[in-house]
Amino acid sequence: MIGKKLISERYVTIAWSKEMVNNNRENYEEIPYELNCALSYLEKFAKLSVEEAEELLSELKSLGLDEKTSVKIVDLLPKDEEDLKVIFYKSDLPENAEEILNTVRKYIK
Repeated sequence: MIGKKLISERYVTIAWSKEMVNNNRENYEEIPYELNCALSYLEKFAKLSVEEAEELLSELKSLGLDEKTSVKIVDLLPKDEEDLKVIFYKSDLPENAEEILNTVRKYIK
């Protein structure tokens, strides 16, 4: 994008993205194709509300996980150790893996 400058960058959950896209829909008389595709994807894969996602994100960060990993866990909601291994594919599982899973299980519907 010519003339655009990146000011900041941060990781966001699918739930937060869905809310932002829904809020942005109101700015259009007719929803653009790309926005409609994005919304369709987000509605399909958003498993938590924004409030639940932020709460879980906060709990995961308090367990010592970085923001990137925490966001990925919130988006995927791993059910067991095998699912968690997918997220930590480049490194070993943390020592508190069971505590992470117990925290996530509270949010699985």
